[in-house]
Amino acid sequence: MSTRGGTLQAPADVRTEPAGQAASSARLPLVVYILALGTFLMGTTEFVVAGLLPEIAGDLNVSVARTGLMITVFAVGMIIGAPLMAMLTLPLPKQLTLMLALGVFAVGHVIVALGSDFTVILAARFLTAIATGAFWAVANVAAANAAGPAASSRALGLVGAGAMLANVVGVPLGAFATNPVDAGQRAAHD
Repeated sequence: MSTRGGTLQAPADVRTEPAGQAASSARLPLVVYILALGTFLMGTTEFVVAGLLPEIAGDLNVSVARTGLMITVFAVGMIIGAPLMAMLTLPLPKQLTLMLALGVFAVGHVIVALGSDFTVILAARFLTAIATGAFWAVANVAAANAAGPAASSRALGLVGAGAMLANVVGVPLGAFATNPVDAGQRAAHD
């Protein structure tokens, strides 16, 4: 059959919408949004400390510079935690890994919130960072699997956006919520 000068008709069972349009119009599974919320919360708690160093230093009676170790310890925990925990939890079901990571994350934050010993707080921050690394590594895989091949890129983007929004929205809100009067006064002085 020659198509020169003529029109080739597509079979009736072939879609006529542009490639990717059907995938982009489909809703992502709820679990993807929950995983994005998890990365948002974890990202917020990772970085909110930076805006609260003077207050934390005063509460713990340590220098602001020494309090900065809370950021360093968390960063080291993430560097170690993400690849190490991804390998160690590989045989476990993804749901179990995510729930364990969230559980360790929550317990670590309770210790940080109630703790008064700086060394214990640093250890708890390290522990929560390892849990965060494990969660982020598995959350991306779980989101891509839940969304399926047609929407896995969107799912990964949404989970990653949770971490990015943590810096843009979560950290400023966390700093403001901790001490709204000081935050307002600082803004007025700037």
